[in-house]
Amino acid sequence: MDLQQATNAGVASSYDTSAGKALALLDALGGPRSVMGVSELAQIANMPKSTAHRLLTVLIDSGYVRRAGDKYALSMRTFELGNRVSVARSNGLRDRAMPVLTELYAQTRETVHLGVQAGAGVLYLEKLFGPDSAKVNTAVGARGPLHATALGKSILAFSDSGSDMTPHMRLRRLTAFTIATPDLMQRTLERVRTEGYATDFEESALGITCVAVPVFDRRTDKPVAALSISAGVGGRSVLRYRNIMLKAAEQMSGCVSTLVA
Repeated sequence: MDLQQATNAGVASSYDTSAGKALALLDALGGPRSVMGVSELAQIANMPKSTAHRLLTVLIDSGYVRRAGDKYALSMRTFELGNRVSVARSNGLRDRAMPVLTELYAQTRETVHLGVQAGAGVLYLEKLFGPDSAKVNTAVGARGPLHATALGKSILAFSDSGSDMTPHMRLRRLTAFTIATPDLMQRTLERVRTEGYATDFEESALGITCVAVPVFDRRTDKPVAALSISAGVGGRSVLRYRNIMLKAAEQMSGCVSTLVA
């Protein structure tokens, strides 16, 4: 059982209602594999095959799941619903970030991300890249680990939960360069607070480096998001972008402070 299966199984085990089990199936379909058969879905969601089949029929009838041959996948209805959350609505966080993200890409021609904290991970809200950008294995709507991404560390360093979470976080080693001890992570976050930006030198993926900056709500002085630029290891250091990133974060912080959740 892989990490996604274990996570879904753990969640599903706490769902003892039909609604909870249906949500577990949606979670399973939102994992790394987007199209699956009923047997596999039942295994991941930790329920009998007959129950999974019955609930999938309900989800199809309600428009949240579609058939893909003899398998199942999420429908466009789930895409519509996801884009109705506050950060994705017109004039929401993602909308207000777009001019800043576009300018960053125009200046650097590198892969640009916008992310927010989602539990123990960072959720990618937007991604801009071009034909000459580094190929980064991320996707809008997917999550990355807080401890191994520059986005995650830039948020964690300034959040109220950072000090409480870090000693108890599971610092899973993704590459040989991943920070995997709480003491080193604490020192890293202290440096982020001092310098104002975070880095990822092949900590989440080999061949990829990253610099990220937090975006603050000026009313609370707490981070609400983060911006990052990712580049390959073969060129000049990604740190050459830190000054324009800090300016972009300052600009973006001015935009988000008037947002209404």
